[in-house]
Amino acid sequence: MNKIHLDDQNFLNIKIDGDSSKPKIIFSNSLGSDLSMWDPQVEFFKSDYHIVRYDKRGHGESTPIKGPYTFDLLENDVIKIMDELNIEKSHFVGLSMGGMTSLGLALKHSNRFDKLVCCAARADMPPPAIEAWDQRIAIVKEKGATGVVDGSLERWFSEEFRSNTVNNEIITKASEMIKKTSTNGYIGSCEAIKKLDYLKEIGKIKNKFLFISGETDVGAPALAMEEMHHLTSNSQYKCIPKVAHVFNLENPEDTNNIIKEFLS
Repeated sequence: MNKIHLDDQNFLNIKIDGDSSKPKIIFSNSLGSDLSMWDPQVEFFKSDYHIVRYDKRGHGESTPIKGPYTFDLLENDVIKIMDELNIEKSHFVGLSMGGMTSLGLALKHSNRFDKLVCCAARADMPPPAIEAWDQRIAIVKEKGATGVVDGSLERWFSEEFRSNTVNNEIITKASEMIKKTSTNGYIGSCEAIKKLDYLKEIGKIKNKFLFISGETDVGAPALAMEEMHHLTSNSQYKCIPKVAHVFNLENPEDTNNIIKEFLS
């Protein structure tokens, strides 16, 4: 099975790796990416876990469903995947928009998850940030997701990483993921992010929870993520030095080891 049907017309693209008898991990992608962003993590974890990845609605090979989306909707997509695959309980790892989704899942569906990992994500959206999202929506309406490639890459990876030609293949792959994102998917997701408002609730999270930040990330600043950790009673916090937003690609080794230690 590589599709989870949401209705007669729309589906989510999924990919499954590893032994189905092992503990489950669901990986959730960021805005403007697809499930392949987790390739380095799958390679690392697949011998010990049964791994489910999915293209968030409007992303990758999933249907370009017209928005606006909400986090309720995006969280219910995860529960739908779990129900269809008969997964009673799973770990969950999300980055950026996937990390925001992890917060809602812990708050609204805690009984379906064991441990959750929130990478490079905020828990709320202050007014200046909402303005920036409106600007991004305007660009994508005019030019499609291609219009936000350069700005996204600057946020996703540190300057040091981008300027080193050794990393050209990763940068090119990231660029292609962004370009491939449907206009509906990008804008629909932006509308959900603009309404993000979990900060005042995260103290209610009961699951074991890990927050991971990138030291130079401007989208989800390390200080903001450390504050989220202090507000969440059963949580841990790690900051990876010298990396930006999509640190699972910039420094997969540290990312993998931090997640492994938390899940074990």
